[in-house]
Amino acid sequence: MPGEIESQNHYFSQEEKMKKFWIVLIALGLVAAFSMSASAADVKFSGSYYIEGWYEDNHSLLDKSDAATTTQRGPTALYHQRLRIGTDFKVAEGLMLTTRFDAMERNWGDRRERNANTNTGSGVTTMGTMEVASRQVSTANTGAAQEQANIEWERAFITANLPFGVLIAGYAEDIKWGTDFMDTVTTRPLIKLIVPIGNLTLVAAIKKDMQGTMYNGYGAMNTGDKDIYDLAGVYKWKSGEAGLLFEYLIGNATRSSSVAANASYATRIWGLFPYFKQTFGPVYLEAEAYYGAGIMADFDVAAGSIQKSLETMGGSIHAKVDLKPVYFGGRFIYMMGDDPNTRDKQEGTVAAQLVAGQAFLPCLMLFNDSYYTAMGGGLGGRASFGYSAAASQAGVAAGNAAAFQFMDNVIFFQGYVGVKPVDKLDIMAAVAYAMAQKKPNSTGAPGGVDYVSDVYGTEVDVTATYKIYDNLSYMVGFGYLFTGDYFKGSDPSAKITNDYILMHKLTLTF
Repeated sequence: MPGEIESQNHYFSQEEKMKKFWIVLIALGLVAAFSMSASAADVKFSGSYYIEGWYEDNHSLLDKSDAATTTQRGPTALYHQRLRIGTDFKVAEGLMLTTRFDAMERNWGDRRERNANTNTGSGVTTMGTMEVASRQVSTANTGAAQEQANIEWERAFITANLPFGVLIAGYAEDIKWGTDFMDTVTTRPLIKLIVPIGNLTLVAAIKKDMQGTMYNGYGAMNTGDKDIYDLAGVYKWKSGEAGLLFEYLIGNATRSSSVAANASYATRIWGLFPYFKQTFGPVYLEAEAYYGAGIMADFDVAAGSIQKSLETMGGSIHAKVDLKPVYFGGRFIYMMGDDPNTRDKQEGTVAAQLVAGQAFLPCLMLFNDSYYTAMGGGLGGRASFGYSAAASQAGVAAGNAAAFQFMDNVIFFQGYVGVKPVDKLDIMAAVAYAMAQKKPNSTGAPGGVDYVSDVYGTEVDVTATYKIYDNLSYMVGFGYLFTGDYFKGSDPSAKITNDYILMHKLTLTF
């Protein structure tokens, strides 16, 4: 073909060549004109900056006389901060590019951030999500820490209004559905279509959580990835709304070239997530539930492997009465835990594995990711069993951190009361009681020694938030944990203590 074109060009007249030149020039001019229009897009900035100070009496929950070897005893005090900047580029009417980055998310005085692939010491791999990667400061300040993680450009996506709906494509917000229960508000690469039909909104999405070529040897065969598919509907009426989400996960990121038993496996699980919200005068009521099933471990090598299925459920009910200036309410949560004696079935304890619930902060200490991020690691004591991600449940997950970064394996009761004496001031007191739905054992596998107790404890929180400006608020909080014997682990002779925190937070939004 190149030879034929050159041969034909030989016969072109000068006039024909000039005509082609002008056509090309006009085309370039049109491209430039469109480019100038795009470059003149409306730009809108938004974001937040917070500084929070923490004092904790005894993060380890261990008495000084306890025989455990951990050295995290005694008080800790520090400041933590984060800058977040979001930008919306309005390219044309109905067409927008959105970006967002976090910067300097760290404890004051710490010079390097935690490794971007794993929250060291937590046993929770976060390499598949952008929001949680490199969020926690390395208390050891080891060589695994990365200075470049101080700037994390996590979102870039297109929003396009179509004749029949809205298209979202790129790295965008995910794990935000229904109520705030189990929300994480992380970022994933996705393609999402939103179609409104009167009061009903239909949603379909495909999300790429991991691409295996970056994480394991099996990826060279293009099978070491993880994909998630969503189908959802939301119906809204004057005083409320209800919705149902169906999600299907195909996970190959746990596959490898290993031929050992319980080594290389795929995951095929699905879940249903219904919710509703309703306002009755001064009364607000919301509820959300989940049911999950499927195959957690479908092994490439069957010999000696233990096939592992999933069947789990849970839910949250929250009611609030606002009598202005006084309000009060309560919450009940039930989330199944995993039975360590059933190696062929996982009955619960999946929030950490699915990175679900980091944005849900019911207490100042228990199940609070902000506390976990700032103070480092989860509450421990002698409770060494985390949530085993091993397909065979043959081992113990490192540490107990995941149990309190993510709410899971819990029966939870909370009541609260608050008052807003003036528009700018909100004072609230809350009491929560939490226990494990399924008592773990010392190994997370059959034959382990059962924990002394399933009681996490009782937490009392008091907070006060004052709006200095419309965009600047200051919050102070006090939390006291009456530590339950769960934190003795499987050793009845362990000596644990209560714990408390004092914290304050200055938040700027724009």
